[in-house]
Amino acid sequence: MSKQKKSNLTRAQRTCRSLLILMMSLASLWGLWQIVITKPAMADDRPENPGRTTGTDKPSAQTVEKTDTQKEDGPYQRRENCWTFLLVGMDRSGGNTDSLMLVTYDVDAQSVSVGSIARDTRVDVERKLKKINAAYAMNGGIDGLIEEVSKTFGVPVDYYFRVNLNGFVRLVNAVDGVDFEVPCSMNYDDPEQNLSIHYSKGMQHLNGQQALEVCRFRQNNGGAGYGDEGRQQTQRALLTAVMKKALSKPEKIGEYAQIAAENLDTNLPLNNLVWFATKALSFNTENLHTMSMPCHWINPYMYLDPAETLRVINEFFNPYTTPRTADQLDIITR
Repeated sequence: MSKQKKSNLTRAQRTCRSLLILMMSLASLWGLWQIVITKPAMADDRPENPGRTTGTDKPSAQTVEKTDTQKEDGPYQRRENCWTFLLVGMDRSGGNTDSLMLVTYDVDAQSVSVGSIARDTRVDVERKLKKINAAYAMNGGIDGLIEEVSKTFGVPVDYYFRVNLNGFVRLVNAVDGVDFEVPCSMNYDDPEQNLSIHYSKGMQHLNGQQALEVCRFRQNNGGAGYGDEGRQQTQRALLTAVMKKALSKPEKIGEYAQIAAENLDTNLPLNNLVWFATKALSFNTENLHTMSMPCHWINPYMYLDPAETLRVINEFFNPYTTPRTADQLDIITR
């Protein structure tokens, strides 16, 4: 049997070599991390070209680096590390959108604003049904919906999240349910949708299916209730409660990711999604601002209040470095 060749390296040299290999390995892993986990791009800055996307593609033409043209183009210069999103909940038929929320996330300030858009909001379109929730079915799916939201509110939409209602149910169950103050007594039945909602006013512990039912409620069998605006408030309050509960259980991040993978459709690439996730670890829900886009009912539509909508956009949702002006929003008053 031949003897193993003895190394001529001293102990100190072997230690140095091991450290060098370790450092090179760490450097390689860091480089891979930087390649895989990347900062998201932004949609085209100009409201007349609001960064429409298709499928799972990234928003068009805009990189995170500002060009010289952007720097000189003040009205359309984007704020650093500030992105806009559209949250879309589909109705049971999958034709119209059941819930719409415009979201702005300022990463540097760790501030998130969520604005509910009434389903019956009147928009400036030629089609017969001029409600914004009809855009998905009648104006080319998610692309057409993004176009109408961006045009109406004068801001680009960088990314969308289209949520399967089953995903919401699973997420609430994953956090072991939520304690929630049900705003009113709920007694509603719709056999055609196999829907039966019965809850007493006050604090309740809701599982996933119960939370979904509370979110869907608008009025009782007898007509009493709170309508679409009240439903928006309930949805935002429940979403906040679920978010707080999820953030309190970071050990379930793997389960959250699995739920998202199976129930969430988005044009945000996975490496960008992980980038946002790493930033959101330090998010404090005290910096979460929720509201309804200001509007009033004139049968059969909800009409946005131009002055108040402009104020809300500039205070909470504007991703530009300069304020939006009234002519940059497309609001129908009647």
